Amino acid sequence: MSPALITEVPMSTESTDSFIHNSKANFSYTSTENLKQALAKASHDFRSDVVTVPNESIMQAILDASVNDDIYDTMGDPSVNSLQDQISALTGKQAGLWAISGTMGNQISLRTHLTQPPHSVLVDHRAHVHVWESGALPVFSQASVTSVHPSNGMYLTLEDVKAHIIPDGNIHHPPTRVVSLENTLSGTILPLSEAQRISSYVRSYPVPPGSPPIAMHLDGARIFDGVIGESSESDFHDKLKAYCACFDSISLCLAKGVGAPMGSVIVGSSAFVARAKWFRKMFGGGARQPGMMAAAASAALKYTLPRLRSVHQLTARAASQLEEVGYKFASPVQTNMIILDLEAVAIPAAAIVSRCKGRGVFVFPSGRLVFHHQTSLNGVQNLVTSLRELMEDKKRGIELESGDVNGGCS
Repeated sequence: MSPALITEVPMSTESTDSFIHNSKANFSYTSTENLKQALAKASHDFRSDVVTVPNESIMQAILDASVNDDIYDTMGDPSVNSLQDQISALTGKQAGLWAISGTMGNQISLRTHLTQPPHSVLVDHRAHVHVWESGALPVFSQASVTSVHPSNGMYLTLEDVKAHIIPDGNIHHPPTRVVSLENTLSGTILPLSEAQRISSYVRSYPVPPGSPPIAMHLDGARIFDGVIGESSESDFHDKLKAYCACFDSISLCLAKGVGAPMGSVIVGSSAFVARAKWFRKMFGGGARQPGMMAAAASAALKYTLPRLRSVHQLTARAASQLEEVGYKFASPVQTNMIILDLEAVAIPAAAIVSRCKGRGVFVFPSGRLVFHHQTSLNGVQNLVTSLRELMEDKKRGIELESGDVNGGCS
């Protein structure tokens, strides 16, 4: 570019200098109308626990975050490092790695464990890594999947794993190299005792000389809900570390339940995380200024974790009211989800969506109702009223809304 062209561009550092040196600059967050509207919607939204929106403490944390380049800056970003350290300390693991999403966290973890096909991953047939991640596992890791229906209808047991694990030696079948579990799954807890039984068996399973042991991965998108569901306030942290000790890698989603705008953290050994960082870059997850999202996640953890137990209690009360008017559940209500068995009560999916929408309540047609820390009592009342009136109309023989409806995610 010629000097003449450069001089034609208006260049001034006055505003930047003033910004840097003016001690009276005010960065305080003021709630916007958009956020207020989003909070109002979230209070009546039962589609998922990813529908929460940042509160003022989270928005302030975003403003206060470090803004380093997490790729170019040698030491990374301080807010990201702090979050990674916080999660690794909570879980009792050596290291953590921030990822953009839960899907990315899972797929990076699995790809890091897997090296050269043929290999396979054993999962619950409903597993997020298998069903809800756009077929990423065979694409990124060239892995086959052994999908297992739990014999108890709720969660995989050691007996299920024993019956379906694939040993080395038969060239017709890709051997199991990872057992990937999920807690919670459809709101149901995979108990600590069962995770320990499976982990002990899998980690001691015979493999060829020179091969690493079969790895244990956990999709811990809702691990906090799962551990809170079978612990007291006093032993939560010990139970969480005991649970995570069963796995070589865990992906903890911070946008589900916790309430961060986005992001997950992978935890594992220092060597595992160092290798995973390469795959994060390969998958397009190297972020320039992720400190804002990391700081938001740290603030969300501080705010939300103490509130999850009350979310479970609210879910249980709503489930009791729905059961009283005749609804059946497809799985036990143990944490923050109610899974209605609409087929068992002969209620069309379109009817539940339509009736709830009439009272300003958002639901998916699957019958899954997810509660979160921004669910309001008024939202629950409108939900229960909508479903009670729907059941009453069904019992009176009134023709219910029908037709095709779309929607329903993890």
